[in-house]
Amino acid sequence: MLAAERRAMILRLLRQDGIAPLADIRRLSGASEATARRDLAEMAAEGLIERVRGGAAALRIPHGAAARTPEVPLEERAGIAAEKKHRIARRAAGLCADGDTIMVDGGSTTLQLAPFLRGLRLRVITNSLALAEDLSRGSACTVILGGGVVQPESRLILDPFREDPFSDYSASTVFMGVFGIDESGATNTDELLIRAERAMIARARRLVVLADSLKFGMRGSLHLCGFDRISAVVTDDGIPEAWRTLLAERGVELVVA
Repeated sequence: MLAAERRAMILRLLRQDGIAPLADIRRLSGASEATARRDLAEMAAEGLIERVRGGAAALRIPHGAAARTPEVPLEERAGIAAEKKHRIARRAAGLCADGDTIMVDGGSTTLQLAPFLRGLRLRVITNSLALAEDLSRGSACTVILGGGVVQPESRLILDPFREDPFSDYSASTVFMGVFGIDESGATNTDELLIRAERAMIARARRLVVLADSLKFGMRGSLHLCGFDRISAVVTDDGIPEAWRTLLAERGVELVVA
């Protein structure tokens, strides 16, 4: 696992549990103890985490402030498991056809859809400034951006006032990345983002989740939706057999890239 992948994984653990034991970091990343300790030292020096005995903890915050671990910038996340994300996006784009109206949630995996959608004649509704910029250059797609405030790290456009910024639209499919997939369904970590994602799901006939195999078993602090709302999951061939079985039992189509 590359250094950027290890760092993102540590931040995922902290968003999920508030603490990341050194033993778990080593088990999930396959890193040596020396490498894991060096990662934690560097992240603490950058103000991303707090070092504690035996691992790391989420940063302490003033009373009454929002409990959020600093977000990993989109550019850094795009380099994590990049080859897997590329394959996942290619397979997901194959689910589209000329004339479709689709919604695409912002994220490092869904951003990889852009080169594979470029030659199709689609209406693409998105909250991702990065995806809109990419598809607006030399693409056959019509791109529609939701309104709101630009989030500089994620390059998402989110509206803090409107419950449903997509109320005027309808789509055949919404493509969405998630923080994790657990036994209850899809999870995420950001209150403002998850509100926009639920609105997108409500406006599409089917939800296709794009998630690399590391996200199975990860649990965000917020429940996005159950498996009854997920039509398909596109992932890589590292998905554990137990999760293949669970998805089949829940009636979710599994597409392996």
